[in-house]
Amino acid sequence: MSFVLVEGTTITCVHGGSCRLPGPGSRALTVSGTAVLPAGAEAGFAFGSAAAPVPGMITPCPATLPNGQPQPCVTAPTRPAGRTAKLTVAGQPVLLDTATGDTVSGAGKGTWTITDAGQKILEAS
Repeated sequence: MSFVLVEGTTITCVHGGSCRLPGPGSRALTVSGTAVLPAGAEAGFAFGSAAAPVPGMITPCPATLPNGQPQPCVTAPTRPAGRTAKLTVAGQPVLLDTATGDTVSGAGKGTWTITDAGQKILEAS
């Protein structure tokens, strides 16, 4: 079993950038009042850089273009193994703390992973 992700989940890119995912979560299912993240909530999230921080940024992504201009990682959707098999919200599978996916940045392709699910109450598979 894995923990279900909620708004505020901590995500980390391969370069060491980390942020809390703001959502959008689904208020149809909450854990201790915090919205659960359905599949798709993680897609297209930019980690932010020191020069251009984003809401929830913990550590900026240091990826840059060859000319040195910052271009932090942007997330692609979760791979299927990081989604619930049966639990859905509004027809979408829910994201799990096993979620991982690809990123694109100035440094090329990379990956992202979950560092903290944001809750330790609700588990699913």
